[in-house]
Amino acid sequence: MMSYLTTNPYAQEFNTASGMKTRVNRAAWPADRPPMTVQSGTAWHYTSLSAVESIVRSQELWATNWRATNDSTEFRHGMGFLKEAWDALQRDGGLDERTLALLTEAGPVEAYVDYFDDVHILCAAREKDSPYQWNSYASGSEGVALELDLRVPLVTDVDDLPRRRDAELFGFQWLKVVYSDRQKRLAAARFAREMDAHIRQGRDITVQALVALNVVTALNFKHEGFRHERETRSVALCVGVELKNMPQLVEKTIVPWKGMPGVAGIKRRPLPILEVMLGPRTPPEAAERVEDVFASADLPAVRVTRSSLPFR
Repeated sequence: MMSYLTTNPYAQEFNTASGMKTRVNRAAWPADRPPMTVQSGTAWHYTSLSAVESIVRSQELWATNWRATNDSTEFRHGMGFLKEAWDALQRDGGLDERTLALLTEAGPVEAYVDYFDDVHILCAAREKDSPYQWNSYASGSEGVALELDLRVPLVTDVDDLPRRRDAELFGFQWLKVVYSDRQKRLAAARFAREMDAHIRQGRDITVQALVALNVVTALNFKHEGFRHERETRSVALCVGVELKNMPQLVEKTIVPWKGMPGVAGIKRRPLPILEVMLGPRTPPEAAERVEDVFASADLPAVRVTRSSLPFR
């Protein structure tokens, strides 16, 4: 999953509503080059009815800090494949001196997880009406799933938030999670080779950029034991931005806002919610709550359906 950060031809700079500039660096791994596949179509974000009400009213989706995900080892798991790829390339004499110098300055690849906190993940499942997802993320009488249009650009709203330095936002594409160890090794090896090739070509990739790209790539690798999740995810890396926290004492922060920032006075595009599905245990009258929240947010009504699973 290649993204060249400040030299990325896919990078775009936007004027925020507050008049400040924000650079968004988009991942650029072509969809026809598996295993790191950019997702299209739709996916399902399983959550609760109360959360949906908050999401629709605020027009904000919340992403989870990597340290609070359901697999606490997944960051280290992914970085292990990156370390293996870099070590193999160096062992075979394939590393440019400049690449080696950047890796040396960055320190051990496997140690990135010990000091990297500004990473958040938004997850969705490619399976509609999934028994596993209902049980794990949307159980009980408030279970709901949102169908999201993955084609709509994903970006953080950083207006009026304090900067430590110039804002840089990395990631924000929906990528198919890789579960097979073989495919992870292939993807990691390709990543290392292509990064080295671009450094050879003279791209101005900083040590911070190299670390960031390793991090974003590693977090799209998950242990094979989770393959039943059929997950797609957007990994968001925010540098130079003090993101505001949720009111509750939980490890989450605002990251994705579907719809590009515009100049002052231009209304943002609403979240691309195509359908709301009530969970197997959610009472039928919850459909009216969903309709009311969309109406109160002055948003077009969406289709409200119900799970077909025969849960008790």
